[in-house]
Amino acid sequence: TKSQDDDEVKLFISCNDHDTLLLFSDRGVAYALPAYRVPISSRTAKGTPSVQLLPIPREEKITSLVPVDSFGKDCYLLMLTKAGYIKRTALSAFSKIRSNGLIAINLEDGDALTWVRLSKEGDSVLIGSRTGMAIHFRLDINELRPLGRTARGVKSMNLREGDNLVSMDVLTSDLVDKLAKINDPTSEVDDDFEVNSPEGPWVLIASSFGLGKRVPVAQFRLQKRAGMGLRAIKFRIKDDVLVCLKVLGEGEELLFVTEKGVIVRTNADKISQQSRAATGVKLQKLDEGDHLSEVVLVPHEQIEETDEDDSEKEK
Repeated sequence: TKSQDDDEVKLFISCNDHDTLLLFSDRGVAYALPAYRVPISSRTAKGTPSVQLLPIPREEKITSLVPVDSFGKDCYLLMLTKAGYIKRTALSAFSKIRSNGLIAINLEDGDALTWVRLSKEGDSVLIGSRTGMAIHFRLDINELRPLGRTARGVKSMNLREGDNLVSMDVLTSDLVDKLAKINDPTSEVDDDFEVNSPEGPWVLIASSFGLGKRVPVAQFRLQKRAGMGLRAIKFRIKDDVLVCLKVLGEGEELLFVTEKGVIVRTNADKISQQSRAATGVKLQKLDEGDHLSEVVLVPHEQIEETDEDDSEKEK
């Protein structure tokens, strides 16, 4: 995709024509749009401005996009704000959204809704902060009970002064159950689940100076909500900060996006696997004054299409 001078790639999703796209703004408002109403464009096209598809005030900024195929009762929307407030609300509460939007979360002055993800009971969330800390806790009735649409949420992480959140990702309940067994010495762990498995999953960690690594997800033990978290990366360059924390498996494709709009695509398997305490390796060569600002996960469907295109060219 081509981006405007002040625009950058934030999210890369796969969806079907009959899916509903839920768009969330920084002001905590949810908008709904049938996927088929988004014009199909070429790979290099700039795309259609969201304000042309929905009555979104120009002062609002879309920060999250979630594709939904059905509004099942067992699904929740997990929301995290810039100030660190987190909550999960039943997905069914968003099945009927007015054309001018629906309040998704009550925000305090100066706060903004920044991340929204789909989740289910028993999943877990991994949250990263600018100074390289990360916290991992369950999404269940004990740690984070469901709240209504108008609720503000609760504290997700105890941040040091000057620190702020930069990333969030959700782990499935099946994976979390296996991780819980690893941390419980009285439990028997499945023979096919290795702490440092060559097939993952891993947590991708990337910094603004283009350094990063893959850390086995088992190194991020489950904790209680609102704690200080664990050290996710040790910075070797002064003023370096964390910009990304994503859970990924084997064969994943990534887009590295810089502040100056440079986009580089790579296979995550090429990234070195290291421990939480390691400083990482060079992920992308950056121009002077440029910094890594975002890492985007490419959907598997897009990877398969690219492989097919390459095969056709070889023929």
